[in-house]
Amino acid sequence: MLYLLVSYTHEFYMVSMRDGVRLATDVYKPTIYFGQLHTILIRTPYDRTATGLSYLIPYITDIKGYALVIQSLRGFNGSEGEPSVFRTDGWGELQDGYDAVQWIISQPWSSGKVCGSWLSAMGITQYLLSGTLHPAYKCATPIIGAHSIYHYAAFYGGEFRKNLVENWLSGLGVPHLIDTVASHPLYDSTWYIMNLNERIPDVNVPMYHLAGWFDIFLESQIEAFINLQFNGGPLARGNQKIIIGPWGHLTFGQTVQGDLIFPSNAALSVDDLMNILGRWYDYWLKGDNNGVIDEPPVKFYIIGINEWATSDTFPPRGVYYRKWYLHGDGSLRLSPPTSDSFSVYVYDPNDPTPSIGGNEMDLPGGTGPKDQRPLLSRSDVLVFQSDVLTDTVVVIGNIIGKLYFESDRYDTDFVIRIADVYPDGRAILVSDGIIKARFRYGFDREVLITPGQIDSVEVKVWATAWAFLPGHRIMVIISSANYPRFEANPNNGGPFVRDDTFKLVATNKIYHSPQYPSYINIPMYPSTAVREMIARGNRSEIKVEGSRICSSDYHSIYDISGRMLFQGVGCSRNLKAGVYMVKLRKRILKVIIR
Repeated sequence: MLYLLVSYTHEFYMVSMRDGVRLATDVYKPTIYFGQLHTILIRTPYDRTATGLSYLIPYITDIKGYALVIQSLRGFNGSEGEPSVFRTDGWGELQDGYDAVQWIISQPWSSGKVCGSWLSAMGITQYLLSGTLHPAYKCATPIIGAHSIYHYAAFYGGEFRKNLVENWLSGLGVPHLIDTVASHPLYDSTWYIMNLNERIPDVNVPMYHLAGWFDIFLESQIEAFINLQFNGGPLARGNQKIIIGPWGHLTFGQTVQGDLIFPSNAALSVDDLMNILGRWYDYWLKGDNNGVIDEPPVKFYIIGINEWATSDTFPPRGVYYRKWYLHGDGSLRLSPPTSDSFSVYVYDPNDPTPSIGGNEMDLPGGTGPKDQRPLLSRSDVLVFQSDVLTDTVVVIGNIIGKLYFESDRYDTDFVIRIADVYPDGRAILVSDGIIKARFRYGFDREVLITPGQIDSVEVKVWATAWAFLPGHRIMVIISSANYPRFEANPNNGGPFVRDDTFKLVATNKIYHSPQYPSYINIPMYPSTAVREMIARGNRSEIKVEGSRICSSDYHSIYDISGRMLFQGVGCSRNLKAGVYMVKLRKRILKVIIR
């Protein structure tokens, strides 16, 4: 993307919040504009000039004609006050996002309409700002962000997200806040004002969510989309879109992920991203009827088949669950066990089962879909796998593991990894999940294990859209650690302490018997329906609206002499009657304007 004419203006302000603390704020505007400006707002803990904004600033100001406001969160990069890990960005006593919008609409150049944008932590601030219910906050485009800090950024499955929290806060220069996060291991009032689920029925913000199958906040964005799409306020309900690509957090939009290389159709270029954002801004701020609202609410990439599909919800209608049972011989079958048996492993928190890939930003050895074979010879894991598949098994949604277990400790963790075993022996991680046993009845209460007594847990494995192809196997890997992706449970049953030195070895049993049939409940989708869903996802419509040619996909329009008249997404200007050629992906279409 190249912008040759850069003509925006820049102004700097220290904007006062309701408690008098002032936040460093940059305002960019087109040099020439008429009337008042709609505003795109980005609130960030990062450097205000180092967030990919070399693309975004001229696009928003010079190309789209909006004002762009970039504000540092309190305590960061020139803003006053103490940093608080988003605590002042929700709807508590202090509401910095709300106050930022209020300041914007009080400016003489403002139209009174604001839309949120950008990625990661800036996606989080958009979700939290929407929960403040400011009437001028008209839309949002959260990219790889989280809508509930406790459930998806700090304590997924009740276990501390050690790698993410420690590395991120240390990288921001606020390592003292790690213990602030770790000191609230239960879902309590500390977290309510940072969980958009607490406000869903009142939220009135249309959002375009962009997520990745290997991203750190995948589960959060799917949940936010579903809750707002079906249970949000009048303007949020039915006005949500989500794209889920085969991308990670630091590898967003790229084709190389972990040990896999995806074809070019998996890439998301800067141009593509800007077009998605720009069309959402234009529809909700300018009222531009560009067709974006008429597109399917969900677009997602099916790994293995390596094609895009669309749906009106996620998982798509038609998904059915099948239980794949664990058996004493290490097999994974659709039939339940017929004899009593259990498998035993010993989990030593001094040597926890290591993380190999997964939905993280950064891990030793890499992230995303990594080969799990180094785990398979460890004595602290159990491995179950299906027979070689003769048909394609398409899995779309969350796999749920039901484990009947027994432990000799008052607390321990249970981890399920799902892997795709290739014909060459690679066991590529599909997704994983974890539950701290004491939270098996909810994250707002602790119920310890009774040692020696058979109990059960459900482990929610992160969502996927993955096709296990003929010749492959489905593998289930069970352990009690996934370190350092998550804190290693010390098994001592005491209150949570980060890096607890009081560690006990746990002997854990997983039952697979008629009375206690542990299983993996897999959301499957009919192969015939998959073909139609993919066809819809790859179908790009060209429409003639009066004397204009329009498409929701990136396209080029040429006259019969070969002169290019339009390139981009949306509609051309009015064209004369005649024959035109439209290049759409790899197709050339003839369109007649009469």
